Amino acid sequence: MIFEFGFLIVGLMQIFAFFVQGTTGFGATVISAPVTNGILGIPVGVPYGTIICIPFLYYLAIKGRKDISWKDLASIVLGCAPGLIIGQKLFYKMSPQTAKISIGSMIILIAVMNIYKHIIKPLMLNGEEEAPVEDNIVRKIFRYGCLILGGVVHGAFNIGGPLITVYTLEAVKDKKKFRNTMTSLWCILNVWNAFNQYRNGLFVPRLGMSLLVGMPFATLGFWLGMNFLEKINKAQFLRIVYLILFFIGINMTVRSLPVIPKNLQGAIIVIPVIIVAALLIILEKRTRAAKLATN
Repeated sequence: MIFEFGFLIVGLMQIFAFFVQGTTGFGATVISAPVTNGILGIPVGVPYGTIICIPFLYYLAIKGRKDISWKDLASIVLGCAPGLIIGQKLFYKMSPQTAKISIGSMIILIAVMNIYKHIIKPLMLNGEEEAPVEDNIVRKIFRYGCLILGGVVHGAFNIGGPLITVYTLEAVKDKKKFRNTMTSLWCILNVWNAFNQYRNGLFVPRLGMSLLVGMPFATLGFWLGMNFLEKINKAQFLRIVYLILFFIGINMTVRSLPVIPKNLQGAIIVIPVIIVAALLIILEKRTRAAKLATN
């Protein structure tokens, strides 16, 4: 096995990716995929994203087993299962570019709606958050549609997390139960994907060396994310989740649009990063002001 400088760049990316994973229970693979796949190539990058998550997923699932919503986990697995099988069949037939543009656009729409509801309206327009809308058949169809489609996309390209997250946010309200339920789901899905990737001959020496370099960075990011979760409340947690979804949607869509030159993609993606950072700063200031007011 030969060391490559690119392994180090991919490893550094895992600090941020696994900070998000440790906080929210999802996002590491999708956030780091552009860098990972761009440097390592898809045949190594896809299994890299699958395998590097597994030790942390099982650690968190075992540690937080009391905070797992087992009923919701069973529903998610059953909902994803048909899609996973279909996705594995479509891996060599479906265009990843088309899938990413479609999913990214959907995630952006969902994230923007909830950013307005949970951040802009209550914190920037001084309004009240809207009361939860009564569940109905349309919302259920949409929610379960996201779950099934998420299974298909995850089975094919390992990027179904954002769509599955849309379902789980509605089903699991507690922040720790949400993260640990998502974590348990990835334990199942990633092992399934890893088995299929091994069977298809994707486990090569270059993959082993890149994982060896990346694991310490992923560990650092994961530890920071777990500690950060303990310092935020449910409302802050939801806001962070929707901001992360917004960034993921933008990143996924922009990098997949053929009309945008590759040398401009990075610059365009910087814009949502600045927006997310600005909103996080506003959240922090408002939180501190609220604490001072209560004291």
